[in-house]
Amino acid sequence: MKKQRITSSELFCGICFSLCFFAFMLTEAFINERCAVILGSDAVNAVYAFGLACTGAGFLSFPLLRKICQAERARKAALLVIGALCLGAAAVLLLADRPAVFLASSTAALLLTGHIGGCVYYNTAMCFIGSRYLGRTLGAGMGAAILLQFVVQSLMPRSIVFLISIFLSVAFVMYAILQAPKDWILENPLPYSSDSRRGRKTAVILTVAVALMSLVAGMIDSVLTAFHAEEIYDVYSGVRLFYVLGLLLAGGIADFRGRGYLPLATVCAMLLSSACMFLLSEEASYFAGTALMYLYSGFYVIFFTVMFLDFAPKSRCPELWAGMGRAVRSLTVAATVLPALQIYDAVGSTPLAVGSCLISIGILLVLLPHVGRTAAAAEQREVPAQQEPSPQEQLKLYARHYSLTPRETDVLERLLTTEDDLQGIADGLNISRRMVQRYVSSLYEKTETKTRVGLFQSYIHFSTD
Repeated sequence: MKKQRITSSELFCGICFSLCFFAFMLTEAFINERCAVILGSDAVNAVYAFGLACTGAGFLSFPLLRKICQAERARKAALLVIGALCLGAAAVLLLADRPAVFLASSTAALLLTGHIGGCVYYNTAMCFIGSRYLGRTLGAGMGAAILLQFVVQSLMPRSIVFLISIFLSVAFVMYAILQAPKDWILENPLPYSSDSRRGRKTAVILTVAVALMSLVAGMIDSVLTAFHAEEIYDVYSGVRLFYVLGLLLAGGIADFRGRGYLPLATVCAMLLSSACMFLLSEEASYFAGTALMYLYSGFYVIFFTVMFLDFAPKSRCPELWAGMGRAVRSLTVAATVLPALQIYDAVGSTPLAVGSCLISIGILLVLLPHVGRTAAAAEQREVPAQQEPSPQEQLKLYARHYSLTPRETDVLERLLTTEDDLQGIADGLNISRRMVQRYVSSLYEKTETKTRVGLFQSYIHFSTD
């Protein structure tokens, strides 16, 4: 039995995701720095909060545009226009020296970057269905993006490199989306399972958990963003490498035992980060406080990214739920930044630290049922069958081993059990011939076969092993 390996499509998708994350992080940081120059340091937190709201709205605009644009050609044209507008907004932002122009270009850049992000998250969710490498791929990819941002902002002239980096990142992301090996973005795949009561409960649990986690993140972000704007402390210095460490650790934990330990590990990291509010009160302990914040941020980002990417394909509207974690995070932090800073200025760090601890306990209570179900499901998958599986069960085992999507499994079943050609399979599933071709190409890639006969032999070898 072959051991599953990461596919070239998954690797390509991971690179696309990391570049999208890099473009977003670089844009956000550049806007905050330009704001301090154009509007003054006192306005940075307000602009940061408004920018987060724009990012959240951008993520939510992606599923809305998909509903409006149903045809493949219209979707392709819309993506090309949005990519071009995003690059134009970045260029205007670079040259802006008037407050009105700066605010308008910042709003456009973050809205459009968010929309592209929603598209990339959706593509990632559909590409990594059932994959054993999602957490590690995203952890390594986002970690690489943070390292690249550190190099760009620390060692190079920021203005010119900002425009070049955004141009190359957005151009590659748009190319990756438009030339994706699957038609997830431009054409609707077969519908997935309808929303069940369990699905709705999972959606509520994840949304509430991410919102609560974002309250803690917003408390810390508000203080650090203000410190950076006032040049008290540089949050983009070497301490930011702890962010990379958090992403790598959380990514590895995410792929262990079916996500069963990721929620608990994230809550533990959050409890640890509560101490950073006390550490930020003293100049001598800024580094330790910021390091704890970044370590928690790595776990927190992996949690809301991976958990929603896992959930999205099981919902009726995967294009909405794939980026919901980022949207909830952006909107919640946007609502938290200014009040948290006012509390910190008025009474210090103690109320924020206590509030962080209480929220962490609340998150643990919210996630406990979900953690139990996830761990139980992982253990059930690892228990070998005691009796000979039926043909239908054998097909499910094969699909699970190679991380096939439900619709790839439907196509596989017809390839194995009928003599239908591609057009016949397309007619039977009520989809286009080209969509069937893309499903078949994905099957060949995942199972490391090249022909229908090879696919059949792979299945027989698996079944008799």
